[in-house]
Amino acid sequence: MQRRHFLTALLLTPVLLALPAQAANLDDIRASGVLKVAVYRDFPPFSFVKDGELNGTDVELARAIGKKLGVSVNFMPITPADDVDGDLRNAVWKGHYLGGGTADLMMHVPFDRELARRNDNVYLFSPYYSENLAWAGSTVPTSTWQIGQESIAVENDSLADLYLSALQGGRLRGQIKHYPSAMGAVAALQQDKAGAVYGTQSELEWALPSGDWRIGQPQAPGLLKARWEIGMATKESLRDLAWAASDVVNELRQSGELARLFQRYRLSYRAPDEH
Repeated sequence: MQRRHFLTALLLTPVLLALPAQAANLDDIRASGVLKVAVYRDFPPFSFVKDGELNGTDVELARAIGKKLGVSVNFMPITPADDVDGDLRNAVWKGHYLGGGTADLMMHVPFDRELARRNDNVYLFSPYYSENLAWAGSTVPTSTWQIGQESIAVENDSLADLYLSALQGGRLRGQIKHYPSAMGAVAALQQDKAGAVYGTQSELEWALPSGDWRIGQPQAPGLLKARWEIGMATKESLRDLAWAASDVVNELRQSGELARLFQRYRLSYRAPDEH
């Protein structure tokens, strides 16, 4: 993401300094009656606008947390920065240089020890599902090493793109077709512009509901993490919010409501590993 409007940022400095104080603890949030939640903009099936309303699994989960805490939820849609560290900086602990403040809670954060170590202003917690790469096409290879000659649609600069581009010394580079988004890659498959698509399983399940294509998880030799967990983040000072939100997530998981939430968006729920 390009860093533009430097002059605008300078002009906004007095406004940034005048932002209201952030919540110090969960009691402050409850007293205000509002939980501010950061979600990614245009990120179906997790957070996206449909008919003028914000929808998605992350949105519904955040609303469920707010309901259990007895507060309303205000969403702060964010555009991804260059990396997750930048997203945490902009959404959770510092705020974007163009203003807008920070959120109390951020959804859809990789639950990763190294990421947590690098961001000591942030507390990562409560993984609520597991994600993995998947293949969609007329057939699914048992291993990525057995991919044939078909053209493969991927989201540009995604994990799927980087992995396939490096596989076996770049053997597949000539077969890879790049698209600006996962939905664009899926559309290429549907329109016969590609023979297969490789991406996150959740996005493939959401975008290919008809059953016309097979979706599977070929083994991915050389991939450091074939499966990763997705959780939430808050400020280091708001651990009491994290503990309360974790209790809500655990309750939703045990009751089966979390799995049903995912199923409403045509997603198979893959529970995170226990910690």
